[in-house]
Amino acid sequence: MEQPSPRAGGTLTLRAATDAPRFRVEFHRCGDGLTLSAKSPWLPGADAPPHLPAHDWGRDGTGARGEPLPAWPGHELPAPAEPGVYVAVLVEGDDDGDRTDPDRTTPDGREAKALFVVRPAAPSARILYKLPLFTYHAYNVSGGWCLYDHPQPGDVPGAPGVSLHRPGGGTGATPYDVTNFDPYDPTPRQTFVHWDGRFVAWLARRGYPVDYCTDLDLHRDGEELLAPYRLLVSAGHDEYWSDAMRAAVSRHVAAGRNVAFFGGNTCWWRIAFRDAVTFERTGFWHEHGPPENELTGVSFRNGGERDRDEHPEPVGFRVQHADHWVYAGTGLRDGDVFGLEECLVGYECDGAAFDRAARPPRVPTGEDGTPGGFTILAVGDCAAAGWGLGNRAATMGLHTRVGTAFTGTVFTGATTDWPRGLDGSAAVARITANVLDRLGEPPLSPSS
Repeated sequence: MEQPSPRAGGTLTLRAATDAPRFRVEFHRCGDGLTLSAKSPWLPGADAPPHLPAHDWGRDGTGARGEPLPAWPGHELPAPAEPGVYVAVLVEGDDDGDRTDPDRTTPDGREAKALFVVRPAAPSARILYKLPLFTYHAYNVSGGWCLYDHPQPGDVPGAPGVSLHRPGGGTGATPYDVTNFDPYDPTPRQTFVHWDGRFVAWLARRGYPVDYCTDLDLHRDGEELLAPYRLLVSAGHDEYWSDAMRAAVSRHVAAGRNVAFFGGNTCWWRIAFRDAVTFERTGFWHEHGPPENELTGVSFRNGGERDRDEHPEPVGFRVQHADHWVYAGTGLRDGDVFGLEECLVGYECDGAAFDRAARPPRVPTGEDGTPGGFTILAVGDCAAAGWGLGNRAATMGLHTRVGTAFTGTVFTGATTDWPRGLDGSAAVARITANVLDRLGEPPLSPSS
């Protein structure tokens, strides 16, 4: 999909290579399940070879051995009229009709699918949900490599960068760590269906009005994109951030608006674009820029990773400050644990450094860059389960930036698997609703 987020009622360009004489495209809207929105007419099929991962596959290129690589054929199609998250499903055909019958019950697939967002013609909600397109592509191995197994610079043209203009980016390709299975969820990590799909479905069931965008929209449009919204939401695994993204979100909070990170390993890698569609790593944010926890309040440096099922003991969050508005209606008390049955903490999580020898409630030391006003509302002790980095504890919490005229709040759930808890844990669902309702509401007027 050449435009990952066309406007409602506009056009989009789909590029596809197939050995079938013709194909058509179905657009399915993602909510509480998939809803067929539109179908294209039959389109002429044409084959084309894979390009290298750093190439724009919509342009002629050159392969690793100097061979010419023709551009993948493009087809301009009307974008769906209703804003939301969509998956394009490609159906191959011939003179006898359909040759393929793709699975239409899930947005996930290793081929013949493409994820995209339809943005409204004008903002239509107070909440903006951002899909982590850059993280999807960082793990996407279409063309031969990704940012986790790339050749050395100079060995192959374009390495180590990766392009947004190639198959994949949430669905339609294979993620690098597809073999790093989640013992609690059979869907592949680093795909839309694993984390974001769950959150999008929950929002739809709860009836939340939400607009959607991608990383690329935030990177390109920055403050102009965010200005109409009270709350920016990110969930799951939002690992790759550009300077433009970081600056725009920081200014969003400084202007008195809010952010909710229902995920972990957030803002870990700093990236830069070498052209309009190809990006590469420049280093970890905490080593090559202001540390990520200056924005998020937490860092992977003090949380860590539970791979596969090497540490099967589940980890939940232990409550502190149970009288905080985040816990309203949960019935939780200080010392209670939630999310244990859902194995909520992991597979990657973020934490704020605190003194483990001190008695609860835990208080950040600030030695790792966590803002002084960050309040730890719950602790997930990874160390007790045998894994983790640094302080080895996920810390759910928030901080509020108080200025002369504006007050903006940043909430963090501090674990990638927060979306999985939405359907299994009443506490996770209620905390999520409390955050969305409180931080997504209009600000009080000066006379209130």
